[in-house]
Amino acid sequence: MDTTLYRAAMEGNIDALIQNKERLENNLTPTNNTVLHVAAQFGHIQCVMEVLNMCPSMYRKVNSRGDTSLHVAAREGHSTIVQALIEYANALDEELENGVGTAKDMMRMTNEERDTALHEAVRNHHSFVVQLLTKEDPEFYHPGNNAEETPLYLAAERGYLGLVFVILETCTAPAYGGPGGRTALHSAVIHNLEGCTKKLLDWKPALTKETDVHGWTPLHYAAWFGYASRARELLNVDKSVAYLVDKDDKKTALHLAASHGNVRVMEELISYCPDCWEMVDGRGKNILHIAAKNEKKRVIKFILRNFPFSSLINQKDVDGNTPLHLLVASDCCELGLIKHPKVDRMAFNRENLTPLEVVYCNKNAEPWKNTKMQGFTKRGLIKAGANLGWRDVISRDRVEMEAKEQHHVHEEILPMDIRRAADTKSPSLLVSSYQAASMAMKALTESFQDICGNRCYGHDQGQRE
Repeated sequence: MDTTLYRAAMEGNIDALIQNKERLENNLTPTNNTVLHVAAQFGHIQCVMEVLNMCPSMYRKVNSRGDTSLHVAAREGHSTIVQALIEYANALDEELENGVGTAKDMMRMTNEERDTALHEAVRNHHSFVVQLLTKEDPEFYHPGNNAEETPLYLAAERGYLGLVFVILETCTAPAYGGPGGRTALHSAVIHNLEGCTKKLLDWKPALTKETDVHGWTPLHYAAWFGYASRARELLNVDKSVAYLVDKDDKKTALHLAASHGNVRVMEELISYCPDCWEMVDGRGKNILHIAAKNEKKRVIKFILRNFPFSSLINQKDVDGNTPLHLLVASDCCELGLIKHPKVDRMAFNRENLTPLEVVYCNKNAEPWKNTKMQGFTKRGLIKAGANLGWRDVISRDRVEMEAKEQHHVHEEILPMDIRRAADTKSPSLLVSSYQAASMAMKALTESFQDICGNRCYGHDQGQRE
């Protein structure tokens, strides 16, 4: 764009623009902004009006991003310019007898991101501009942009409660979707927005059952994040949503609350739906399975205190594992479950392993890590009366052989590490290497002895009796 013209539009120099009237139409910036774009960006209302008088068609011209001057004014929050552009388009529409170029057409124009002027006004939190745009075109539903964001969703996601109120109270049927199939209510719950959640629920109660691409309802998110108050609001509108499962894992909100240790949300869910604890996920896991697998001690205690039923405590998932199987396979030792009078410590899973055998045959556990916790779990199980099942002796022999091989390998490697540390002539490194090696050897030895030494545990016990 010619420097004189750009400076005139930037500074609001109307006289300079009038003197160069013939050159206004085709003078553009590197991003194809017209003088109207520039004047709108810098907020010069008189300059905008004069340019429109000289170049009537310029109000519909777009830059390289697809922005009209209305997009620019809305983005910057220049409400007087937004109002002037709307009034100009309406006046032009009357002159053309309802031809093209109406104010509504202008307001519905989208840029390269498929953003309307309302998207820009909401995103930048310009309340008065939002009021102007929605009041002028209340029937338009304002669809999502390339990112699937509707203006209502943007307002909810950013916590702009005032804008949420304006859109809902002015527009007759605004779109409410967002990325990934989420709704504005999903977003309000995710960001723990009390007022926004309440307003959306009052506006459209059915939003409680709408799911995103993962099959998650707003209640799933409340459970995942641990927002008990939001969960209560949702359940108060429609408690049946507590029974809805997600798309992939078939988990309810209660399952998610259990997996993340959110006891307060669990209390809310159970108070509204006392029988929802009976539901299992897609792998047949109940809430106790899930709490045990995720090492949530508070949840385990809560479940055992409120639902001390054999049907729950000893229920098997699709792999035949009871909650106790999953607990001992983790790094969590909750004696409340291990010692519970109703727990079946001789239950077999599909691999024909009892919980005690799971501890010995846990291939996922590294023998030099969490040895103290594993030992504590073993002692707790044995003291509580757990035993080895011996249904699959061949597999047990294979495990013992693997343990022996691992034991011999580390017998060869660890001295080499100590010698390598000694070669550095660094006493501190030598001491730390020796200590680490000793601890690892001790852990490996204990693990090996556990597997081989307990081979005859069941038989020895029988002989003693």
